[in-house]
Amino acid sequence: MTRSQLITKVASETSIAASEVEKVMDAVFGTIGDELKVGAKVTIAGFGRFEMRQRSTKNFTNPKTKVASKLSPTAIPGFKASGRLKDKVSK
Repeated sequence: MTRSQLITKVASETSIAASEVEKVMDAVFGTIGDELKVGAKVTIAGFGRFEMRQRSTKNFTNPKTKVASKLSPTAIPGFKASGRLKDKVSK
């Protein structure tokens, strides 16, 4: 499902204008991103938790040049689904 399809579906299920749904979605996703940027976790009850996860140093070899290098440690956003979401998806 694409972003625009999600907006259309939510708008039709809630009888809210698609433009308003888009504004709300942008605000929600923007807020989640802002909180992750400062290192906070965002928990949505019944849905899941967004958090930053640390990746350690990683060795890799470029397949074209055969040169071995190391990727420096970095942080990436992660998501852990709640039990309720897992149950809903598995049924």
